[in-house]
Amino acid sequence: MRTWILGAAAALALAAPAQAGVIISPTAITASTTFPGYDVDNLINQSGLTAGFVSGVTDFDAYMAGDPRHAWDLENEWFTTFNQPGAVLEMDLGAIFNVLTLALWTDEYWGAGAVTIATSTDGVSFADVGSGVPTDWATGPQDYPADVFALTPSAARYVRLTLSDCPPPLSAPDGGCGLGEIAFEVTTVPEPATWGLMIMGFAALGLAARRRRAPALA
Repeated sequence: MRTWILGAAAALALAAPAQAGVIISPTAITASTTFPGYDVDNLINQSGLTAGFVSGVTDFDAYMAGDPRHAWDLENEWFTTFNQPGAVLEMDLGAIFNVLTLALWTDEYWGAGAVTIATSTDGVSFADVGSGVPTDWATGPQDYPADVFALTPSAARYVRLTLSDCPPPLSAPDGGCGLGEIAFEVTTVPEPATWGLMIMGFAALGLAARRRRAPALA
């Protein structure tokens, strides 16, 4: 009986159409170091993007296909203090989502040599879900596109980005780390109550089928 229920639940999950991933901005962010005057909130408020999106609504793939860029103007970017080889960014997505992809607009003046991404449901225990090497732009005034990094899918509310190897080779040699914007591709996580109702429904169907198969008493 139990095997039948679990099998039916798995079959339904596989048969269900895959959710389209939407793009979201974190609802809050902190940084281990910030250059005075370049607020870390610039990384999650879409300031400087050439095209905006509706967080939690806009399709991720469709948005990225439009090649949204970040303006090179300093007032809408974030930087560490001088000569910082790395930094840690902690973000709250506002709720638990399936986190699939990172979109990272890396500043063309300082940038970052490498990034490691970790996720958590409670903000305490984090697990690594991906890493990458952002584009090392030649230093100079230019609007820059996003680097897109596929992650190991994970249910998470909190995301930690660890930046290292700052500044990368083509950046200003006396600089630190610098970014323009951060966003994620996510899908929703089924509510536990929804799964509970589904399992109860499968159990009822299984019981009815079992009764129909039972031999009649003489």
